[in-house]
Amino acid sequence: MVDISAFASALTSFKTAKDIAESMIGLRDAQAFQAKLLEFQSKLIDANNAVFAAHDERAALLERIRKLEEEMTRLKAWDAEKQRYQLTEIGPGVVAFVLKEGISQGEPPHQICANCCANGKKSYLQRHLSGPSLDRLKCNTCAEAIDINRPRPPGAAPPTLPLSSRTKRRI
Repeated sequence: MVDISAFASALTSFKTAKDIAESMIGLRDAQAFQAKLLEFQSKLIDANNAVFAAHDERAALLERIRKLEEEMTRLKAWDAEKQRYQLTEIGPGVVAFVLKEGISQGEPPHQICANCCANGKKSYLQRHLSGPSLDRLKCNTCAEAIDINRPRPPGAAPPTLPLSSRTKRRI
């Protein structure tokens, strides 16, 4: 909300300066006139300072409005972009946003990170590791690594990961 005290202060200072100027007209004494002139100049300076304060406040409010408008535009654009994707289970217990069919706009099929999407960011899941029984996807933004087990043929041994990969989330 706009603080009108700066405007009120400027108006009060201008009114006081006007009153002083009117009282100066009737003065014949040079010393009294000089004292009133100093008082008049002081009130003009106060009014000028109040006007500058109001101007600074106005500039700050305009900047805040500009930033809020930019954020609103960004959110509207993200909402429109997000409509192109559908939350889909890409593995047992693993979800990601997958590009809907027919809305590719020339893009290859891809998936975006559900965590990043919830935070208003479009971040692609990239295949980081692929094997006969395991796919590992990694988010470019939040660095989330997602392991997706592929179905094993009957009688096949369970997959093993290198020791450094065992700390990753496995599904």
